[in-house]
Amino acid sequence: MRPMKQQYEDRFVRVGDVRARYWQSGEAGSAVLLLAGIGCSVLEWENNIGALAQRHRVYALDMLGDGLTDKPTGDRYALADLAKFACDFLQAVGEERAHFVGNSLGGRLALECARRDPGRVTSMTLVAPAGVGRQTHIMMRLPMLPFVGEMLTRPDRRGLARLWRLAVYDPALVTSEFVETKFRLASAPGAHAAFLKTLRGFVSIGGFARDQMQSLQQDMRAMNQPALVIWGKQDRFLPCSHAEILRSRLPRSELRLFDRCGHLPQIEQSQLFNEAVLGFLARVSPHPPGAG
Repeated sequence: MRPMKQQYEDRFVRVGDVRARYWQSGEAGSAVLLLAGIGCSVLEWENNIGALAQRHRVYALDMLGDGLTDKPTGDRYALADLAKFACDFLQAVGEERAHFVGNSLGGRLALECARRDPGRVTSMTLVAPAGVGRQTHIMMRLPMLPFVGEMLTRPDRRGLARLWRLAVYDPALVTSEFVETKFRLASAPGAHAAFLKTLRGFVSIGGFARDQMQSLQQDMRAMNQPALVIWGKQDRFLPCSHAEILRSRLPRSELRLFDRCGHLPQIEQSQLFNEAVLGFLARVSPHPPGAG
């Protein structure tokens, strides 16, 4: 694994009043939008963009409050706001619709976009999406406590190393370079406040917010986009049993479970991930005019 090494040019676009950072690669095929998890960035997709861009126009986006995208103050980090930001980004770069590929919070936002603005979403690749079921790791629930959460999530190299070692199957993958990059991004002005506001917008001390989860589960049955669900069997943040919730409710879904893999399949099992996503997109992408 070689995460956290920048291989693509930073590009910026105005999404409303926000300056958003993204990477783009590929000229042919349909558009693909990559959305990472909370506290993450375009760097999480370093092992995937090149493979996907051989057949598609690929965009990786730093979500509002993450990476090098602006981190405005105020109440702008609810799931509905973040989903709108992702859809508005597509419009800002001249894309009508895209295949959404999202990990963790990014997967949850793909589902939000599919329910709120379905015309933007050609398909969904849901990579351990957050908030599908109730359960999550205690380290994601403790920050809900006032003052305790502010202390626990304050940027700290040792704390970040512990957190990300929980996220992967093989803790040796969390190198000093990986941790230093995470620390630098988490220490940017406004990043800590944005992280807490985002997390507290859909998690409670008992797990993912029950009302939001139940509403999403109910709406899944009406989502007609093709969906590929990918989960690591050893995911300690979000149990892979949540994958069955998606498979049983999304009408056009298929499931892939990766062994020896935690919460970041696109990094930990990048070759298998790329093959699975490319195969899925080949099956569900609209054929260009004149294609047989």
